[in-house]
Amino acid sequence: MNTKIKLLMVAIVAVVSIVSCKKEINWNAFPDPQGNGCKLTSLKADLDVLGSYDISFAYDALGRVLKATTTDGQINNFTYTAEKITAKDQDGSISEIVLENKRAVSSKREDALTVGGAVFSYTKKYTYNSDGYLIQVKNYLNGELSSTDDLSYTNGNLVKVVSTDPNQTFTTTTNYSYSTDVAVNVYDVADPLYYHVDYFSGGYYGKQSKNVLIKSSSKTVDRNGKPLNEDVSIYTYQVDAKGNTVAISLPVTTTFYPANGTATTETAQTKYSLNYNCK
Repeated sequence: MNTKIKLLMVAIVAVVSIVSCKKEINWNAFPDPQGNGCKLTSLKADLDVLGSYDISFAYDALGRVLKATTTDGQINNFTYTAEKITAKDQDGSISEIVLENKRAVSSKREDALTVGGAVFSYTKKYTYNSDGYLIQVKNYLNGELSSTDDLSYTNGNLVKVVSTDPNQTFTTTTNYSYSTDVAVNVYDVADPLYYHVDYFSGGYYGKQSKNVLIKSSSKTVDRNGKPLNEDVSIYTYQVDAKGNTVAISLPVTTTFYPANGTATTETAQTKYSLNYNCK
């Protein structure tokens, strides 16, 4: 797996705790997020053609992640204050979220993108409605607005996100579907917010979706409505006797629409395996 991709993923992923699709868990039972005396100690992700990675986690006395370490020696250390959470890797690259009243108002990733030798920082700014839901994310590259995400909710679930660039040269519309099972304080890849924020676990992005995410679909079109690509993701979970999710299957089917020629479709099969330490 590309080193820069892996570093970025570890910086974002403070801890991956995935909701059970069969049993409601009290994810708010701090310091045990699973509410059953279990903490995630390690995970393995198989990203198909992108390769695989393993991460292990160390916690502080409050149950917060202090360190995330990959099997090839990449490390992220986390520090916490009332105003900020910071992740710093072994090369000194920093990811952080700025908090107000325990809610993220902005986030930043240094060295987020390198193009032709130029290094770009990536900043996000977050807006919430009066009900406490995240409704807008503004994305900036080196201080310039690059895109805006507008989020819509129905029955307590994030159901639609529309992303546009400032010049409206493209529009990406993403729709999310859920089961009827209740999800409380879900983290990471099973949280639809994960795909629109610089994700740190702990419920820092307003109210989370009420039910269990089972499908997402997105379509990008140009200013004339011509399709550029489509993605469909299906989420399947396996749980143990304690209600911990121990495996996730996440096939993603992508269709590309070239300017000339026939559309092509590719499917990538992502799998996650999770291990816990239970009291």
